[in-house]
Amino acid sequence: MRLSVILAAIGSAAAAGLNISWYDCDLYTTPNATSYLTTKSGKKLTFPAECADVVVPLCHPNVCEGSKNISVFLKRLRNPKVEPTKALWVLQGGPGADSTAMEYQMYDSYIAGNGTLSVYTMDHRGTGRSTKLECKNDLETSKELVDCLKDIKAKYGPSAPKAFSVTNAATDLKMFIESGLFNKTDVYVYGVSYGTYLVERLMHLAPPAVKGYILDSIQSEQFYVTKSAPYYSNWDKDVGGIVDQFFKYCDKDNFCKDKIGPDSKKTLTDAYNALDNGDSDCAKIFQKKAKSQGYAKPSGVASETLYGWLGDRDTRVFIPAYIYRLKRCNKEDQAWFRAIETPNPIIDPELGPYTDGSESMILYRNIVFNEIWQTPTPNVTALYQFSVDALISASNMPKAKADVEWYCVFKQNADPACAKYPKYDVNFTYDHDQYWNKTAAIPNGASVLMYVGVLDPATPPKYGQDENATMQGTNKVLFQFPYANHGAISNTPLKNGESCAVVILDSYLKNNGALNKLNTSCVEAVEKLDFSTWDTKKSTELFGSESPYKNTETEAEVAAAVEEATNNYAFGVVVLACVLAVAVAAIFGLAVHVVKLKKTAAVATVKEPKEESKEQVNKETVVNDDAAETKTDESVAVV
Repeated sequence: MRLSVILAAIGSAAAAGLNISWYDCDLYTTPNATSYLTTKSGKKLTFPAECADVVVPLCHPNVCEGSKNISVFLKRLRNPKVEPTKALWVLQGGPGADSTAMEYQMYDSYIAGNGTLSVYTMDHRGTGRSTKLECKNDLETSKELVDCLKDIKAKYGPSAPKAFSVTNAATDLKMFIESGLFNKTDVYVYGVSYGTYLVERLMHLAPPAVKGYILDSIQSEQFYVTKSAPYYSNWDKDVGGIVDQFFKYCDKDNFCKDKIGPDSKKTLTDAYNALDNGDSDCAKIFQKKAKSQGYAKPSGVASETLYGWLGDRDTRVFIPAYIYRLKRCNKEDQAWFRAIETPNPIIDPELGPYTDGSESMILYRNIVFNEIWQTPTPNVTALYQFSVDALISASNMPKAKADVEWYCVFKQNADPACAKYPKYDVNFTYDHDQYWNKTAAIPNGASVLMYVGVLDPATPPKYGQDENATMQGTNKVLFQFPYANHGAISNTPLKNGESCAVVILDSYLKNNGALNKLNTSCVEAVEKLDFSTWDTKKSTELFGSESPYKNTETEAEVAAAVEEATNNYAFGVVVLACVLAVAVAAIFGLAVHVVKLKKTAAVATVKEPKEESKEQVNKETVVNDDAAETKTDESVAVV
């Protein structure tokens, strides 16, 4: 008790000494971010905000040792005329991502608050406009990574890894909340994806001003030995469960079952085997693509493309069409598969649509390898096999090799899987603290609102269920959305264009975190996954047709051109000129977007068959082998 009092006193003293000087800035960071806010004449609108660059200790007391300071970037929307009595913090995931992707949510929550709510965000330490953990040059070899880690330690001292830890970042937030800005304000804190892990760490620190915590797409805190654990090294193993659930939905849907059923998972497995064994008419196409991009098997090309689609509610409905074409593989299909761009194997977790140099790969690896990765690590073969078994996955042999090689540098080869790698004279590790592997209890006077999506391949629902089950306290509620993928805020659409998760969140804030006053009237109206309905513009963009299952005149022309070009040894020139070239950028972009799933709430939509709407969501975890089986339907369970 005495220690906690001392820590609280130290924290309060530090918070009181903060100098937060706000300056005018625009809400939207990137030039194209305001594109949806325009006048009738087409002029883009901006929205005024306030920003601050706050000096904080490199090492907070009792977290690490060091006397240097760093800077943390803050942004807020605030009613300048009336001091709001409530404040909402919205925190991005990653780890390693800045707050740019949270700006739309800041705007929506601020407008919904109608002047009664101020909204804050930050680039957590090591990212974006805060003091960034980065290397001088691109990292192409292990030696370059070693040199970078040495430079970072020379700059910040031997405590550098711990200085950029989860607990230090959470302590930054606690310090801001206790700085005097919120003396007469009730604070609520929202986190998405890895951002939930940061919010959970804040719950351990329990600043009294925080009255509510919102966890969306949950990175849970218990790292079990005998059953599923939320390690990033289990990523593809966990994705396999989501893929199974997707195929269960397909097999229950008459339209989807007619196209690739009655066992859609077996249909894809058979198609992969035909590709890899050379028995498919498309085999040579995929063999060439796999060889040129470094995939171990031709099926890996299809797997990574489909994973890009799985994470987006606008494109996942096209997965059966891709499988249908892969199985059929007629001349038109062959032309289409030739024409679409081959996704590069994802190696760098920083690739994606929101990079702009604002994310930190080193911070990502620092937190992942020190807190959210198995030790000892699975070897390259095991990681790759997880992706093969999942059928649809982000991983591949190049990524498995890169992950293990990076891990071994960070851990200075202190692992059996590192035996074949050179041992360098640096590490970048920090010890687990008292909060690791322990679910936070609900702080006194606070409540917790939680969301999970049953089709979330980045933070599977079993982990949100575990967080809820192991969280001490009763003032909590967990919503499970059967068709939502990553980020319930943007993936629980209603017919009127609103988001059910947002409706619930707005009522939570309006009613001061009172869970018995939540507006849950929307939960049964969340858009369902209907395999027979899709965006015709998106279908035309990807397939050259309003229906992804039909051969079109365009495809027939392409097929004829390809056949003639092949005979004339000039295939490449003709294909590049075909109309389906539009699909190249689209599919490549989707595949690259995959890596953002742990970093941002994917913007997507959910649909599904109505006849399944009376079953209850239920989840059973198989304890012995990290496997999980999901039993669910279209209903939304409130736990």
